[in-house]
Amino acid sequence: MLMLVMATALAGCSSPAQRMADCQAQGISKDTCYLAEQNRQNSINNAAMKQAMENAHDAVK
Repeated sequence: MLMLVMATALAGCSSPAQRMADCQAQGISKDTCYLAEQNRQNSINNAAMKQAMENAHDAVK
């Protein structure tokens, strides 16, 4: 079920509020939708940080 929430959260270009509303409209609890949104944001931030570190490492070479 959480995978369904994550797939829904990652789909499209929408605001966090819209993704939360869409998630809850599917009958998923607010807490689970919130957790999925937080996981989405953390994944994006982690990917950006990883890329920044790789870019910095490449610039030092």
